[in-house]
Amino acid sequence: VAAGLTVTLSLNGKTYTAIVGADGSWTFDVPAADVAKLGEATYTVSASVADTIGNTTSTTHDVLVNTAAPQVIINAIGGDDVLNVAEVSVNQTLSGRVVNAEAGQTVTVSLGGKEYTTTVNAGGTWSVSVPSDDLKALGDGGLNVTATVTNQAGNEGTGDREIAIDAGLPGLRINTVAGDDIINAIELGQPLVITGTSTDLATGSVVTVTVNGKDYTASVNADGSWSLGVPAQDVAAFPEGQLAMTAQATDGSGNPVSHLHNVVVDLATVAISIDTIASDNVLSAVEKGQDLVLTGSTQNVEAGQVVTINVGGKNHLATVESDGSWSVTVSSADLAGLKDGTNNIAVSVSNVAGNGASAAQEVRVDTSAPTITINTLAGDDILNAAEAAQPLTISGTTVGAEAGQTVTVSLNGTDYTTTVAANGSWTLNVDGADLAALAEGH
Repeated sequence: VAAGLTVTLSLNGKTYTAIVGADGSWTFDVPAADVAKLGEATYTVSASVADTIGNTTSTTHDVLVNTAAPQVIINAIGGDDVLNVAEVSVNQTLSGRVVNAEAGQTVTVSLGGKEYTTTVNAGGTWSVSVPSDDLKALGDGGLNVTATVTNQAGNEGTGDREIAIDAGLPGLRINTVAGDDIINAIELGQPLVITGTSTDLATGSVVTVTVNGKDYTASVNADGSWSLGVPAQDVAAFPEGQLAMTAQATDGSGNPVSHLHNVVVDLATVAISIDTIASDNVLSAVEKGQDLVLTGSTQNVEAGQVVTINVGGKNHLATVESDGSWSVTVSSADLAGLKDGTNNIAVSVSNVAGNGASAAQEVRVDTSAPTITINTLAGDDILNAAEAAQPLTISGTTVGAEAGQTVTVSLNGTDYTTTVAANGSWTLNVDGADLAALAEGH
């Protein structure tokens, strides 16, 4: 076929043309808008060309459109998704099944920063063994297990399952970073807060987190939590792709404990972020009963583009302003869809060219008011002359109040404060001089 001849193509009822090159090849890019109209089916592409004396030759080629992602199901682990000391002392089998992925396709299971691979069986099931040593090294605490598979059409599917280890082992965990474990182009220019939890580590224990070759330290709080900040200039130096964050500490017996947490640095030019919600990413009963304003920013998204915000399973829409910001008010009625505990608020946007971005922010809903009790004073709730002349210890317990929260006790018009201990108790002392001012009676 001579160079310069016209090739006529037909796909899904539309006709396109291409020109034969000097080497006899030709190429044509079907517009994205036309590709989007193709359904899940097999289509026949036909091509024909006529030479200079009118002889025509043609050919056809079938193409399958398959955009359905596989589903991955992970079975319960250890029967109840909680591994005790006996269960972590032996290898554990993680298993599940897939839908819309062929036998022989690779399943990659991720647990505690490590990956294990297996293949899909003929019946769509899969299983992989996790060594006991790996489980013990994870220590006590919650974990998210993910399993990913790609089918022959190139579509990827992922499933996850929350499990826990409760085996009396010291443990460290890094919480979800940046709301979704993805640091996008906007977040790459901001300081980053990394938080986590610990088990069986003494209050004040030092946690060292290593990110991109640099160490950052935090101290363990009374409730086992810890938090640290990474300066914006260090965040800006994060490389694109998967980034490992390693937390390390030492228990009271001198045994090291560590945890590996992987995040992804996504430098795609289109990005969206969510600002801190309700100033602390925690919604109290009062805040949940009021309308909530959510705000954020975008990068390389034109003004007027629509931002979709999902709160409690319901979508809300906002538009991008000229400065890239967005804002939406969520009614208190819609906040009712948020459950007590941790919730994910997700946002997504696309620019005019169709390039999209998404992000998420974790928000904790805590609508249960704490309760507090005061223990019997002086053994019988009666202060005699001797007791009124010496310091008085007032103590009690709380339920639903975090360690470190302030307890205020009022006595005879004077306020005294203390903090909640890790076990929910509290205690304070009132000076004898203050007691001397108390009148007899109730």
